[in-house]
Amino acid sequence: MEAAKEEERVGVRCSRRELQFLDSFVVSGEFRTRSELIREALKDFLARRSREVPEANATTQPRTHTAPAATQGIAASFRPEEAELLQEYAELVMNGASVADALAAIVRQGIPMEKVRQVVAEQRGLVRDSAERRSKVENAELASQTLERQGYLGP
Repeated sequence: MEAAKEEERVGVRCSRRELQFLDSFVVSGEFRTRSELIREALKDFLARRSREVPEANATTQPRTHTAPAATQGIAASFRPEEAELLQEYAELVMNGASVADALAAIVRQGIPMEKVRQVVAEQRGLVRDSAERRSKVENAELASQTLERQGYLGP
């Protein structure tokens, strides 16, 4: 009997559109070949699945959430946390773009979801810092107006 090979081949059927997406990642230089991209996607999928813990009272249907109306024309289901992350990415990173546009940019650029999380976290920090600075400026303006009214500062 022949020993099992360490690596086996698997055939994957793809639509022309899916192949165009795969090729766009190869052309961009992010991956050398379609096979490399598919292997990486499979590793990510398996790693994500291995981290998921089945809920004790899970129903037979997977826990998904259809993204809001901003994704008109896109048939996709997301977990609630994924939909929220995409909304935040569209709002914070893409300056209020639609979720559909944000998702298209993520797919075109091949941005992994972990990178999306990181970028959203960075943008949230920048927005918080900006809000704090605005608040400090407003408080300083109010303080100067109060001092003027009390006669400590001249107009």
